[in-house]
Amino acid sequence: MTRSSLGSRSQRLFVITSVLTIAFGFAESALFGEREPSIDLPQSLRLVPDKAVLSGVGASQKFLVVGTFADGIKRDLTERARFVVSDVELAELRSGAQVSALADGELVLSAAVGALTAKAQVQVVGMDRERKSSFVRDVVRILTRHGCNSTDCHGGVKGKGGLKLSVNGVNPRSDYEWIVQGGVYQVTSMESGGPRESRVDLAFPAESLLLQKATRTVRHGGGERFDTDSTDYARMADWLRDGAPYGDERERIESIEVFPALGVLQEGSRHGILVTARFADGRREDISDSVRFDSGNREVVDVDDAGVVRAVASGETSVLVHAAGHSASARFGVISEPLSVEEPVVPNNFIDEFVFAKLEKLNIQPSRLADDAEFLRRVCLDLTGTLPPPDRVHEFLANSDPQKREKVIDVLLETQEYIDYWTFRFADLYRVSLLANGLHEHAWVYWQWVYDCVATNKPLDEIARERIAAQGFEAATRHYLSNGELPRAEDAMAEQFRVFMGRRLDCAQCHDHPYERWSQNQFWGLAAFYKRMTRTESGGFGAVVIYEDPKGPDPKFGLPVDDRRVIHPRSGEEASPVFLDGSEVSEAGGNFRAALADWMTEHPFFAEAAVNRMWSYLFHRGFVEPVDDFRPSNPATHPELLAALAEDFRGHGHDLKHLLRRITRSRTYQLTSEPNPSNESDLLNYSHHIPRPLDAEVLLDAISQVTGVPEEFENRAGGREPPGTRAIQIRIVDEYPSEFLTLYGRVNRLTVPERTVEPNLGQALHMLVGTTYTEKLLSEGSRLAKLVGQSQSPNENVDDASIIEELYLAALSRLPSTEERGRLLEMLRQRSSRVESLKSLLWALLTSREFAYNH
Repeated sequence: MTRSSLGSRSQRLFVITSVLTIAFGFAESALFGEREPSIDLPQSLRLVPDKAVLSGVGASQKFLVVGTFADGIKRDLTERARFVVSDVELAELRSGAQVSALADGELVLSAAVGALTAKAQVQVVGMDRERKSSFVRDVVRILTRHGCNSTDCHGGVKGKGGLKLSVNGVNPRSDYEWIVQGGVYQVTSMESGGPRESRVDLAFPAESLLLQKATRTVRHGGGERFDTDSTDYARMADWLRDGAPYGDERERIESIEVFPALGVLQEGSRHGILVTARFADGRREDISDSVRFDSGNREVVDVDDAGVVRAVASGETSVLVHAAGHSASARFGVISEPLSVEEPVVPNNFIDEFVFAKLEKLNIQPSRLADDAEFLRRVCLDLTGTLPPPDRVHEFLANSDPQKREKVIDVLLETQEYIDYWTFRFADLYRVSLLANGLHEHAWVYWQWVYDCVATNKPLDEIARERIAAQGFEAATRHYLSNGELPRAEDAMAEQFRVFMGRRLDCAQCHDHPYERWSQNQFWGLAAFYKRMTRTESGGFGAVVIYEDPKGPDPKFGLPVDDRRVIHPRSGEEASPVFLDGSEVSEAGGNFRAALADWMTEHPFFAEAAVNRMWSYLFHRGFVEPVDDFRPSNPATHPELLAALAEDFRGHGHDLKHLLRRITRSRTYQLTSEPNPSNESDLLNYSHHIPRPLDAEVLLDAISQVTGVPEEFENRAGGREPPGTRAIQIRIVDEYPSEFLTLYGRVNRLTVPERTVEPNLGQALHMLVGTTYTEKLLSEGSRLAKLVGQSQSPNENVDDASIIEELYLAALSRLPSTEERGRLLEMLRQRSSRVESLKSLLWALLTSREFAYNH
């Protein structure tokens, strides 16, 4: 070896000292034992859970040791902790922090990290009772843990290899039949598509197809799920030797709880998950080793089969937990390094308490409060769809009353603009249009009903009941008509659930829902509530009356109607009305839809969905997004806040004004849209206000308001709306074509609307040459024409600085900054045409992102 290959003298010294350091480390370890990793010690320590009951032979409990550190982060220290059980004859410690029952009694589990200790009380009971094998308890959990009943395996729409299982075992009775009795599942028939050959062999359990497939003793497209030496193989073999019993329905899990609900990790760190099952009798059981974990975003966190989460990179996502018959999630935020809190924030109400508590856990500092100008523009657009006039902005900015924000919210909620705007919002949601409602007269009375509901602040549950159970001729019954025909029962029901319950059941129409726990039977049980809805004509053409006929359609009245029976597509039998919980409505009852409406508005889903939708109108997203797609695999960003707001909404009689007042008074709503270094990448936690593009109708009205030139609305028949009519006031939207509204995303209301306002080339071209942005700027009677004296009623002696200020207040609801004012005045001095320069300024304001967005 040459001298040069050893490197320089300093490099050689580094190598020598490194080797000596490592050698000394080995010697020290041998003399004194392994040392703790060199990280800070926690300020406090606790065991989770702090109390546990182990019931029956084989019962065990997984524990986590959680330390709270000076930076406020709670870290999983289970791998660092030392454990001791107070009585080794009652329970034993297994790998990690797993305590397994041995004999009845009470003991204490102790965990120590450094000088800190934490204790948990453990009670062992029922060790004298023999544990019986059970399909509903053991087999379903094994199938769920290994993904056999997941949607990409036997839990799919058609199953796999002829075997169809319910997703995550939500229907164990059906699963038991297909496994024990055998057969080939058919989507369109209740009958087996082939010979019914059992997948179990009670005489020779090891020869059971159920075991041979899972261990890949025979060919299996799903690969090996477990081996013959595993605990799961032993449990399933015991079940077969015991005669493959179904078991006791009381062993079905009623609900699951996940810890932590929210975890904060630094990049590279790890945290375990505990999953606890709750049963109908109140018993609780650790099922962490019999569930399946999936990361919502593996670029943020990864999770192994044992439920240990590893932080990969900064961000936030959920870990989905699939248990037998249930799904839940734990949310994890990953930070690169802890941030020091600049200053404490004072909450305005309980909304802020939930939001700021999560931000604190995630080491995110909320932005400062929006200034008065930013707040006023935002709240006027959100509550009335209208920009505040310049004089109102001046007045608000000059007002020193500390309660002025609360007072302006109260004022806005009582304005005609509020009624117009929220009528527009609900007419969108409830699909008021000519094409959707069939006739002009139908759409007109339907719109009037929506308007009256908003104007009188009718509670949302009353609105929902009126629309779902509507009978007679006028008002909400017109929702159920398109060219005089009634919708199919299944379509009507699915829309009501999406609008009022926030759930999309459509996929369960033809088969069990491929991703959620909704079954096909549940779907058709709900659709059957519409099977008595009947129509007949009274008087002249178009006077269609809708009513509930207990005997079904009667051709003696009016025109013949379609057969309204609701037939289950798999069974071929007429469906009976059944609620989601399985409770039935007597066929001898009266108005099925009234019963459905009462049940829906009293169900927790109703208030939850309403709150989520209203929140989305005021922020850039709902807690659940899309707002009508609640499901375990799409968890809420703030589930506790959503629940608290829903309870508050229910407690105040489903009062929409109360809900809007509650949200807009919160500090969370009033935060500025300007981010800080800690929250600039946050899009989920409301740490700052995310700018939102104005809806097409609101944007068009804003342009008309700023320019002072109302839009002229002409319908397809040549008729015109009265001068000054705003886009949000148009009753029957599809009668009034508009290139601008089409370009900027007006919905057609043929289906439940999903507004997406994405920039496109058409919008860009319209900004350059479209009449909306060009002809309104300096036309007769416009704001600018009056300011520069080119109008029949000009403003006298308006100087350039005042005009600039007026345009800024009108368009942006703020005064220009000193720099903006100075540069604009300089530009005006340099250009030959004062009028053209001011016209260009107004165009620039109207085409700016600051104008086109609510921020």
